[in-house]
Amino acid sequence: MNKHFTVVEWIVLFSLLIFLVVKSADAKTKTRKHHAIETYGSISVMVTDVTEDKIIRSQNIDQVRGLASMTKLMTAMIALDHDSNMNRKLQLSTLAGSKLPKRVYTRGELFHMLLIKSDNAAAETIAADYPGGRAKFIRDMNLRAEMMGMYSTHFDDPSGLDADNVSTASDVTQMVIAAAYYPEIREISTKRTTTILTQVKRKNRIIVLHNTNTILLSQIDGVQVSKTGFTNPAGFCVAMLVEKNHGDKIHYEVIVVMGARNPAQRVDAVKKVVYNDIKGDNYESSRI
Repeated sequence: MNKHFTVVEWIVLFSLLIFLVVKSADAKTKTRKHHAIETYGSISVMVTDVTEDKIIRSQNIDQVRGLASMTKLMTAMIALDHDSNMNRKLQLSTLAGSKLPKRVYTRGELFHMLLIKSDNAAAETIAADYPGGRAKFIRDMNLRAEMMGMYSTHFDDPSGLDADNVSTASDVTQMVIAAAYYPEIREISTKRTTTILTQVKRKNRIIVLHNTNTILLSQIDGVQVSKTGFTNPAGFCVAMLVEKNHGDKIHYEVIVVMGARNPAQRVDAVKKVVYNDIKGDNYESSRI
């Protein structure tokens, strides 16, 4: 998928920025209008047509929930604002577990590990590289959230493992919109797989990274940003920006699901929205 935007698409992206600013103001006054439905059980679901500045579907969008690895979208943004150089090399942190070898990686490899594999050690490595270290990185994550009007969001770590990393579907929507402005996030987060070459006992070894959102990426066209999350407190989560054709006009829709019981419920909720299995205010199918 070509991630280089045309002039028309840049105009649309400018409208995303306007939407983000407007929603930040709305958050302060709490005057947001949304269309509530009760077809998803207890999970949080929010679908926003950013192009039309309209919330399409919503349920429990202001309920504070665990953010899990969707945290890594903010981690990527803060790190890229500091340094977009993908060639610098960093030693993989031991502050969090990883299935990857404990060796030196380029920042490009670390970002692939972060956004595709959702590797927690990669998140810690990127945060530790920040001027002022990990603590300053996390402070700036929270500062950015506040500046974006994400008043129900809090970060305690860069990976999402901490149960105190919390947010709402409404706030995550704004985070996804902001993430779409970073070409690196658009390109990397939507790859189904990638490979990293490493050495084990002096022998070359190819490590294949599979995207944690492979199912939806393989079944849905036009995905521009993608990030899943899971912890026991948070449940199964996903945040996506999808490009959809409405006649001769391109629309960008943000889809956020939080607190799903299992991966199947997470996938089902997104697919029902994308494939427009909606009649009136309710889904034809049974309660998820």
